[in-house]
Amino acid sequence: MKYKLFFTPMCPKCPKIKEFLNGVEKVEGEFIDATTKEGLEQARELKVSNVPTAVFFEEGKEISRAHDIEEVKRIVENKQLGS
Repeated sequence: MKYKLFFTPMCPKCPKIKEFLNGVEKVEGEFIDATTKEGLEQARELKVSNVPTAVFFEEGKEISRAHDIEEVKRIVENKQLGS
């Protein structure tokens, strides 16, 4: 499983999610600043309209989205249980 976490520097919920995802083994991903031109383009491509948004992928296909730390934890923990 891989992820893309869309964040902004002003987002109050984003740091907790970033910290959690940094500590998770076996899940690769990237943090995308949605205030940059490149970040905004990627957000548009994936139809991300608010932050934080974590988009999870399996084999290149989107499998889930999360908007808060509890949802992110649930998705990651369910994936680890199934591995």
